Amino acid sequence: MALQVDGVAERSLDGIINALRTARLNAGISQNALAEGLPVRGRAVSEWETGAIQPPLKNLILWSGELDRRLVLVEQDQELRSVRQRPGETWETFVRRQLAWPLKGRRKAWGISQAELGERVGVSRDSIQRWELARVPPRPIALIVWAQMLGCRLALWPVTVPRIPGPRPEPVPISVLKY
Repeated sequence: MALQVDGVAERSLDGIINALRTARLNAGISQNALAEGLPVRGRAVSEWETGAIQPPLKNLILWSGELDRRLVLVEQDQELRSVRQRPGETWETFVRRQLAWPLKGRRKAWGISQAELGERVGVSRDSIQRWELARVPPRPIALIVWAQMLGCRLALWPVTVPRIPGPRPEPVPISVLKY
């Protein structure tokens, strides 16, 4: 089974990566300086920005956060949110759940089985199940395809409150935020 990547999905991922590169350049941060806040070396940031390799979702989430950006699911320019950060939960795990659970809810509301969605996305039912539970993160391009198949898109938005060193604040408990 092959992941059903189309030009829209590829352009979406390229757009997110280009927006992160632009944010880094506008902030005057070198690739090496950015990498110091990530679990990678500067060369990895360079490879991500040039498209030589795709960052894993964990690193894409962390990269976004370092530049005061966040990955969000969007439908008709409204963010889909359904979860609150759990006590002791890492920021990366929280964001993965925040991206996965609305897609799970949408799949169920549309009456689509995990197997059927997996077939449409080009992955196994088990992959969909693990992604929905936020146990195993999909690759960023797979997340984009998954969202597309459910009428959503992955976007990069600025953090509305500047990041302060230390633990991240708990999100606002609103199911859908309008921007």
